[in-house]
Amino acid sequence: MRGAVLLLVLLGSALPLRALEMTARARVDSTRYLVGDRIAVSVDIAHPRGATFQWDVPDTAGGFLVLERQPFTAADERHTTTVLVVARFDSGSAVLPPLRFLSTVPGDTALRTVETNSLSLSVDTVPVDLAADIKDLKPPLSVPWTVAEILLRAGIALLVLALVVGAFLYYRKRRRKATGEVYVPPPRPAHAIALDELGRLKEKRLWQQGKIKEFYTEVTEVLRRYFENRYGMQALEETTEEIISGLQQLKLKQEVVRDTERVLRRADLVKFAKHQPALPEHEEMFTVAYAVVEMTKAVTMTPVAAAEAKSKGHVGS
Repeated sequence: MRGAVLLLVLLGSALPLRALEMTARARVDSTRYLVGDRIAVSVDIAHPRGATFQWDVPDTAGGFLVLERQPFTAADERHTTTVLVVARFDSGSAVLPPLRFLSTVPGDTALRTVETNSLSLSVDTVPVDLAADIKDLKPPLSVPWTVAEILLRAGIALLVLALVVGAFLYYRKRRRKATGEVYVPPPRPAHAIALDELGRLKEKRLWQQGKIKEFYTEVTEVLRRYFENRYGMQALEETTEEIISGLQQLKLKQEVVRDTERVLRRADLVKFAKHQPALPEHEEMFTVAYAVVEMTKAVTMTPVAAAEAKSKGHVGS
């Protein structure tokens, strides 16, 4: 009799533990993809009733770039699904590591970690038929101009000429009237210029109007100009890798280098890979750009130090 009671107690205590068990399974529609393909990884999670989840996956995983984290959708009370979209830009065999999630259950405030299985995939380059004949490029088509186009171009040329002549006459008149020494204000600090540009960009509300590519282009150009003014780098003409290498050589804080790389690489994806970031990522671009400028801004200089910096080509440093 005592043994039966003890067995019931053990079984009763094991039921809540079993109710808290969670399993997650990742799957894809195929195991072979081309370089740059959007790979949709479907995830099914079995869990206790009332469980909630959040992503715990970095921007890169096993050589795969994370393009999109879709919301969690409840299939029923004990099953939830979601999709992670990734891409890989190197060919060959690759393993997508287990995907991690953080979860909470009713009555327990502790965060629990749930992992899926890993996935073995093969990424190939675009096949080329070497046996096929090489075809010549088609010659450019010649489209004759219409009368309206000719008049429009002539009007624009006349307008530009009038502006140039007007500017020249105005400048010559001002120069004749100028007397005495002209006051030249000291150069503005690089961070002040960058913060003003970010403020004006925010007022333009580009991404709210659907101009995603223009928004990411202008954010990165503000940062690139800031690095040129602050450190004398040729950032507007350099690639993302060259800029990051230059910042590392300056021995800046690792947080500055990491945040700058995140902004530049996300913008590269938008401009060259037609990536469509989620809405929170747009606002994050502003936050990170402001933080980079604030963490690296120079202290206020005396007029003598400002003049020396300007003569060396390091405006605002």
